[in-house]
Amino acid sequence: MCHAVYQILFGLWMLLCSSSRVSCLQMSNCNKTEVTMIRDMEVLTSLTLSNCSLPHLENAFFMRFGRLLHLELHHSGLSSLEDFFLHGLPRLQTLSLSHNNLSRLRSWSIEPLGALTALDLSHNSLSSLAAHSFVLYPQLQVLNLASNQIDRIADDTFYGLSHLKHLQLNGNRLTLIDGSQFDGLHRLSSLTLQHNLIAGVDPVAFESNTHLRSLRLEGNLLSSLQFLTQRGLARLAHLNLANNLLQELEPQGFGKNFELQDLDLSHNNLTELTKESLLGLDSLERLNISHNTLSHLEDGSLESLVSLLQIDASFNQLTSVSESLFHANTQLEEIVLSHNRIADISPKLMQHQTHLQHLKLDGNSLIEAAFLQRLPPALNRLSLAVDLSSNRLHSVNLSSLLHFGHINLADNHWSCAWLVKNLLLRAPSSLNFARNWSLLSDWNEDLTKVQGIDCIEGGRNRSIVLLSVGEAIHSKVQCAKSQKSDELNPAPPPLTWPKIPTDRFDSRSVIIWMLVAIAIAFACLRWLRRFVDRKEQSKRKLKAINEVYISKMESQPIRHERERS
Repeated sequence: MCHAVYQILFGLWMLLCSSSRVSCLQMSNCNKTEVTMIRDMEVLTSLTLSNCSLPHLENAFFMRFGRLLHLELHHSGLSSLEDFFLHGLPRLQTLSLSHNNLSRLRSWSIEPLGALTALDLSHNSLSSLAAHSFVLYPQLQVLNLASNQIDRIADDTFYGLSHLKHLQLNGNRLTLIDGSQFDGLHRLSSLTLQHNLIAGVDPVAFESNTHLRSLRLEGNLLSSLQFLTQRGLARLAHLNLANNLLQELEPQGFGKNFELQDLDLSHNNLTELTKESLLGLDSLERLNISHNTLSHLEDGSLESLVSLLQIDASFNQLTSVSESLFHANTQLEEIVLSHNRIADISPKLMQHQTHLQHLKLDGNSLIEAAFLQRLPPALNRLSLAVDLSSNRLHSVNLSSLLHFGHINLADNHWSCAWLVKNLLLRAPSSLNFARNWSLLSDWNEDLTKVQGIDCIEGGRNRSIVLLSVGEAIHSKVQCAKSQKSDELNPAPPPLTWPKIPTDRFDSRSVIIWMLVAIAIAFACLRWLRRFVDRKEQSKRKLKAINEVYISKMESQPIRHERERS
């Protein structure tokens, strides 16, 4: 029956596909012979072959797939393709040859593939790109060459790709970006060059890429950013320079980047920010300078960032923060200064922040939190989350912290006397003092997660464990105490009804048999009712027959007398 239903559904699906003239086929673990035996080739518009055995494909191999729009051949061991293996696919729009062993790039066609807009050659073994490599793909918009072994890009490699918008070259072995590799790509919108070996970028490398919006260069060997001063990057909105070798930012190095919104400088070797380090970034909204060696943020270094929404300066070596550092950044929503060496925060630091939602100061050396009492009245404290965990706070004014969205105070150097005095009453849920511990208890062989608070008493570290145990555990403890105290005079057992052991299987069986018996009884009653009805009907029929017979017998003597007379 299931097989019949499957056949019906499959037939309906085939009917739907044939009626719309759109057919998709996916095959895996196949070979070249099975591909050549595919039926209805002239109807297919999408073909995906994965994990197949196709090391070599001949010229015009897909000649009979004339209507093909999308072709994917990935994880199939492709190592060599003849020069014109794409011949006969004039309608092809997307081509993916990713995750194969291709080491040489060719056009693979006699005539231009004017409909091709996306080409994926990622995760292969390409080592170089020759000039005019993509000249037969004039409408190409997306080109993925990521995760190859490319160490050289010839001049005019991308010649003729005037419509290219997205180019991916990440995960290769490029060492230098010269001034002519990306010439002619006037519509290029995003360029990914991360995780290469790039140590230098020619100052005019992006001069013709006037529409470039996203540039990723993280995970390289850059030590200078002189190329950012060129006009070609004037419309750049997203720039990632993380994980490089930057030690300083050239004065007015971002002077021409008027539209930059995201800047990531994390995981470098920056030591300071000056007033001229970030000039020209009036539109910047997100700045990440975490995981550097910053020991000083010069007063006014963020003054030009009037649109800044988020700043992350965590994991640096900051010991202090100027009280006017954020005065010009009135739109800030998130400030992250975690894991530095900050010992004091001026009450005036946040006096202009009316949109703040997240303030992270965990992992510092703060000894007091009085600055939270001087926040501007226009700031909605109920929407503000503050992280002050892992600092050196001894006490805080709890009454001033009751109207915040959330404040994390865990893992500080609390005074035990202050804790006992102030936490006898239950603290609101918006305040968190405790941190999670894992303990091995007598109640359970597994680790039990509990919460505790660290404090200091008499120069010694103490820990207050907050337990919330269930009734079963509580009763077990009470029983243990009563046994120790009343061993000589044990209390009588409580009066309870005796528990009768029952078997779940027997009880279920009884219920089932009862239901069966009830069903049988109803069936018998119904049969008996029908039997009685049939008896009554037969009696009525016999009575009616007798009445007719008697009436006939009575009418016969009268007829005979009339005949005699």
